[in-house]
This record gives sequence, C-alpha cells and structure tokens, in this order.
Amino acid sequence: MTRMQQPTAVETQWWKTFYDDVAMVVLADQDPDVIRDQVDTITRLTGLSQGQSAMDQCCGLGQHACELAIRSVDVIGIDQSPLYIDHARRLARERHGGAEFVVADALTYQHAPPVDVVYNWHSSFGYSRDDAWNQQMLHAARQSLRPAGVMLLEFPNMLHLLANFQTSISSTHPGGVSLTRTSRICASTGTLHQVWEYRMDDRSVRTHESSLRIYLPDQLIQMFRDSGFVDVNAFSPCGGTLAADSPRCVIVGSNPSVE
Repeated sequence: MTRMQQPTAVETQWWKTFYDDVAMVVLADQDPDVIRDQVDTITRLTGLSQGQSAMDQCCGLGQHACELAIRSVDVIGIDQSPLYIDHARRLARERHGGAEFVVADALTYQHAPPVDVVYNWHSSFGYSRDDAWNQQMLHAARQSLRPAGVMLLEFPNMLHLLANFQTSISSTHPGGVSLTRTSRICASTGTLHQVWEYRMDDRSVRTHESSLRIYLPDQLIQMFRDSGFVDVNAFSPCGGTLAADSPRCVIVGSNPSVE
C-alpha cells in the first residue's frame, strides 16, 4: 500500500488566492442554458429525481445546486471558499430555491444524514500530486452516500487534452476582465500546470497558478473502485459513450447496497 504523502502548503492553501473576486467573475460567466444541460446530465446519469437528496461536492458559486433546488431536489453545496459560499447563498435567495450551502473541505466533509447522490462537477478533483490524498475526496463522498447511492465526477478527458494540447488560451468576460491561461505538462510528476493571467479595464494584472493531476478515464475508474464503488462507468459530458475526442469525461459509480 502506498503511504499518503504530506501535501505541501502550496497544494493545501492554493485555493485561498486562486478563487478570488476576479476568478469569481469568470466562473459566474456561464450560460444558464449550459448549466441546465449539465444538470440534465447529472440527473440522467445518477437517476436523481424530485424529492431526493444530493450533495454538490466543491459547489463553487452554486449554479448547479440552485438549479437542482428549483427542480425540487433537497441539495446541499459545500466549498472551502467563504466568498463563494456567500455568493451561492445570495443566488439561492434570488432564485427562491431551497439549496443549503456550507463552508467545508471536500477532502474530509461527510454529510449526515446520507444523501442519494454526490456530484463533483468541473475539475474540482486532483489538485495534489499524491493519488492517495486526492482519493480522500472519493472516500468522503462515499461516506456521504446512502446504500446504493450514486457518485458522479466530471473531469477533463486527458486523452483529448494530451492529443490537442494548447499552450495558451484566451477569453473575455463581463466587467472588462480578460483571461489568458498558459499551460505546460510536467512529465515527471504527471501534472498539468497552468498560469492564469487576469487583465482588468484599469490595466491591472492578477496572476494565479494551479496544478492538476493528469488522470486518464481508466485511472479514475480504478480510483472509484479502490474507494469501494461498484458499477463504475465512464461517459461523455452529454451522457453518451465516452470517446477519445470528447474534451471532458464523467465517471459514475454506485455505493454498494446493504446485504
């Protein structure tokens, strides 16, 4: 058995500066129709339905959780950032939804009572070089699930990313924010390193860095199985068969039923 390495301060505290008010502008700049389509995928692949319960592991600004609440799902979202949880709570009030939000660490947070579904959407996994450390999030998710409950993880399809690697991608966002994301791959650690440079209308510049572990879909499936999940499968973001040319992948596994 591989002993879990102690993470560096950079690995455990990076989010405190990365997820700031400027990054929030970019994350908030999502088409509501896209959010609804993504929630359609979550409900279709997990079987989540009206009256059931769900936990949004690493909920960010709460868009998916609020959409589920509107659909009469009893949903709780957790995130380490108090700033983002405050935004999620405001969004829930504005949309008159019943979503609940809590500041918590997804590596350790276990919800009680157990829920029907846990989902983790949009690359909120794999921010340590240590596999055992990352896998804690899957263990925590399983402990938050009722017997036969379902876990869903959305992640970059690294098969596609490696075959279509781009060193620089730029985008523009509301409030005069422009983002340039510069990427490189470290072969010795199996990580994707990115520098996020935000430029504002006032010509100020803010720079953040992130590092994401490169996991192929079959490796994610094995991590699910090692965490005790069964019936684990990989899908495309729309819920179809995963192909190498799909930019993202969705891994779905079930908590075993009580015998």
